[in-house]
Amino acid sequence: ESDLAALYPPPPPYYKFFTAENIDKAKIWLKENEDSYNDDNDETNYPKEEFRFLIPPKKPTGPHYRCFGNIWPFDDKIPTLKEQNIPQLYQDITSSQHGQDPTQVELEKLTKSLLVVFLEIIGIISINPNVYQENLERLRIILINIHHLLNEYRPHQSRDTLKLLLEKQIDIKNREIMKIDNDCKVVKDKIFKIVE
Repeated sequence: ESDLAALYPPPPPYYKFFTAENIDKAKIWLKENEDSYNDDNDETNYPKEEFRFLIPPKKPTGPHYRCFGNIWPFDDKIPTLKEQNIPQLYQDITSSQHGQDPTQVELEKLTKSLLVVFLEIIGIISINPNVYQENLERLRIILINIHHLLNEYRPHQSRDTLKLLLEKQIDIKNREIMKIDNDCKVVKDKIFKIVE
């Protein structure tokens, strides 16, 4: 039994503050001090110790927040390759080229480049295994560009997936309606036969 108890650490000591009475008092305190609590970042404006864990923390100010030791932006956007100091190997995607999806065209170009660089690396390694680092870096940059292009395409993919899912649900509902209509027709025919 002691082994089982060692697997699960005891709850943090502040769980004792979560009583019905303290929760009600904390709500009252928050209503009375809401303006001053939200405006200041001053520690003196915090609630009493027993309410401190019951009131949600203030929203962080600024464009970033810290979570688990990392700094994250509030705006959930993909950083550009230029912001990451990585050369962008594909053209900016603005409009369709000859009726094709521009993302697909650029991905095909990058994939072909990836294959060429990979074959160059294999050729270099077969001749002189010590001189392949430059092409390996080119391979890494191409892979990062492909990955970035795919990540930019994710919203389109999710929209299309949702569209397919909704179309499938509509199709299922239409089949159910047709089945119910057919069953109703069979029942009506049986009723007419019984009545006659």
